[in-house]
Amino acid sequence: MSPRGEGDDDDDAPARRVYPVPAAEKVLDILEFMADRAEGLTATEIANLMGRSVHEIYRVLLLLQARGYLYQRAGSDGYRLTLRLFDLAHRLPSVRRLSESALEELQDLAPRTLQSCHLGVLNGHELLIVLQVDSPLPMRYSVVLGAKFDFAETSAGTVLFAHLPAPRQERMLARMAAEGRPAAEIAQVRARAAAIRATGHEMRESLAVTGVTNIAAPVFDHMGQAVAAMTVPYVPQRAATVPLETVRDMALAAARRISANLGAQGGG
Repeated sequence: MSPRGEGDDDDDAPARRVYPVPAAEKVLDILEFMADRAEGLTATEIANLMGRSVHEIYRVLLLLQARGYLYQRAGSDGYRLTLRLFDLAHRLPSVRRLSESALEELQDLAPRTLQSCHLGVLNGHELLIVLQVDSPLPMRYSVVLGAKFDFAETSAGTVLFAHLPAPRQERMLARMAAEGRPAAEIAQVRARAAAIRATGHEMRESLAVTGVTNIAAPVFDHMGQAVAAMTVPYVPQRAATVPLETVRDMALAAARRISANLGAQGGG
């Protein structure tokens, strides 16, 4: 997991010879399987859903639990994934530097706008939330740290998509088509990306939450690459006295300052 999406499939990468490592494959299979499950699952349930026997995976589950990757709530036999993988990802210098460069800006932005804000990076075809700061108001919109969303269903994900090289954009759109996503949805992603490149940001009604207006802007590094996107999900309410347009301007300025913190010329 990284701001630039290292580890994504690359059609231009040279073929590599992969040797089978059954024990390691079991560990990775379980971690990847559990990453999509919020509910606790017993060893038997995990084995059945993965098409394996309990005998095959039981010792692996114990190992993952002992190393802090899985846990069981008191009085429950169900296994859940911990945030250890997320913690490891944040130890990467690139992610750590991004978070350090953005945290102070987001902590300043939230009370000034009276809105929550968060930072996301592309992880394959998903937007991964790496930083979240809550609004000081009692009623607020928050995104869980470490949450993942389909890139096309978020403003931040589409902002990052808009700044990708054309070949990678086409691969991501081709994947959407292969998943059976409607042609109209794919065309909308193209149109949104074009508008983002023209304006430098996206401000639109959330596709996920009625009444929320997303304000999303890219964050650039010293190479001029969009490594993250900052989003302010604007929630209109009586106590939120800062107008939408003012919040937009403040958010865009904060994104430029974060970019400058990362060495971008002119703040991106």
